[in-house]
Amino acid sequence: MEQMEEDIQALRQLLENLVGLSFDQEALIDKFNLADINTPRYVELVQEQFKLKDDFRLVEDSLQALSKRVFQIESFVTEKVTEVKDNMKESLEDLEERRKPQASDHQQRVMKNVNDLALMLSEVMNQMQQQMSGMMAGNQMCNKPGGEGQQGKTPKDKLSQGQQSLNEQMKQMKERMEKGKGEGTSKEFAEMAARQAAMRKAMKEKQKKLQEQGKGNKELQELIDQMDKSEEDLVNKRLTNEMMKRQQDILTRLLEHEKAERQREYDEQRKAEQASQQERRMPPSLEEYIKKREAEVEMFKAVSPALKPYYKSLVEQYLNSLKTE
Repeated sequence: MEQMEEDIQALRQLLENLVGLSFDQEALIDKFNLADINTPRYVELVQEQFKLKDDFRLVEDSLQALSKRVFQIESFVTEKVTEVKDNMKESLEDLEERRKPQASDHQQRVMKNVNDLALMLSEVMNQMQQQMSGMMAGNQMCNKPGGEGQQGKTPKDKLSQGQQSLNEQMKQMKERMEKGKGEGTSKEFAEMAARQAAMRKAMKEKQKKLQEQGKGNKELQELIDQMDKSEEDLVNKRLTNEMMKRQQDILTRLLEHEKAERQREYDEQRKAEQASQQERRMPPSLEEYIKKREAEVEMFKAVSPALKPYYKSLVEQYLNSLKTE
């Protein structure tokens, strides 16, 4: 548990560094757009781009170390790191040759790949936090009477509550932008995209489990696809009326899904209780009595041929009375 807490803390720091780097790259792009290529200011900005390259080198070491420990993300990390380094190099070459449009294109690519890495890290961190929460809940339930079978369960309304909170954050940002009180920052968009990505990942895991049970859900897949579109819009810093309608639809679908989940679990619990009642064993005293009577019946079944018909008839009558009692 302690090791997992340390890993989560390291991931959080790495995620903050990536988001900060993305923010700095965006700010630098804006500065280059305003700078004349024949001024000292332009040369200063080129030096800032070189500094960003050095900053990413430090982040790269941490990313590579992480990918060695979590092999599932190794190929993704390698691909994105290579993209960042190549585009960083191309942007610097273009800037030194005073090719601002080409340099800007490579800088945008740098920012996109850094954002992709940040989203991936956010998903990994979210999974680790859920796993740690499950372990803590499991320990608590083990210390409580009758607590077995409950550890590791996620509250049914957790996803819808998270989605509702995200929708509200997006709504507030959109209203702020419409009132001319500033644009949303790269950090804010990256954080919202990471939250949407985490919820999409959770729904994807649910869908996978259902498919393994032969219960694939078409509506659930449509919900995942909608989340994926919103995630892409947030990464590209798009906040439109159409997107806000989609967010409300996502929340409505989540609430319906969670309601259906609760009903399904209730029905399964009822069926299990009914089956338990049907299979309930008879009281031990009654069971012992029946065994004793069966033994008596077996003993009297062997009627001796030597008995006179009168006594034989009495024995058969007694046996019949035992069976009908």
